[in-house]
Amino acid sequence: MSKSTSNRFILLTKAALICLMLVVVAGGVVRMTGSGMGCPDWPKCFEQYIPPTSEAQLPNNYKEIYSEKRSKKIMRFAGLLEQIGLDDQANKLRNDPSILIEQNFSAFNTWTEFINRLIGAISGLLVFAVFVFSLKYIRSNKALVLLSLFQVILIAFQAWMGAMTVAT
Repeated sequence: MSKSTSNRFILLTKAALICLMLVVVAGGVVRMTGSGMGCPDWPKCFEQYIPPTSEAQLPNNYKEIYSEKRSKKIMRFAGLLEQIGLDDQANKLRNDPSILIEQNFSAFNTWTEFINRLIGAISGLLVFAVFVFSLKYIRSNKALVLLSLFQVILIAFQAWMGAMTVAT
C-alpha cells in the first residue's frame, strides 16, 4: 500500500475517532438537558427530516400520535425481550404507563437531540468508510479489516440501542 493511501486511511480513522468522541459528548449533553425525547420518533424527528422549531408546526394531537406509536414499538421490543428470556423486563415495559406520557414540545430539546443524531449519523458513515477503506489491507492485515467490521457492528448496535431508548 502506498504511503499516501496509508496516510488517507489514518486521517479517515482519526476523523471517525473524533466523531465518535463527539457522539459521547453530545449524548452527555442530551442526557444532562433531558433532551432524549426531544425527537419522539426515529430515525426522523416528528416525522420530518428537519425538525420543527415551534409547536405550531405540529399536529394538534401530536402527543397522542407519538404515544400510540411508542406503545406499538414498546410491545415489539417487549416481545424481543421475551424471546431472549428477559420476561421480567418485558413485563415492566408493558406495565409502565409513565413511558407513554409525551413531553411538551421544546425546540431546544428537539434540536439538541437532532444534533446528537446528526453527529451519530456522520460517525456511522465515517466508521463504515473506515471499514470499506480497510478492505484494501485484507491481504496484508486481516486483523485491521476484522476490527473495522467489528466497529461497524458496534456502531450499528449503538444506533439501535439509541432508537430503543427513544422508544422506552
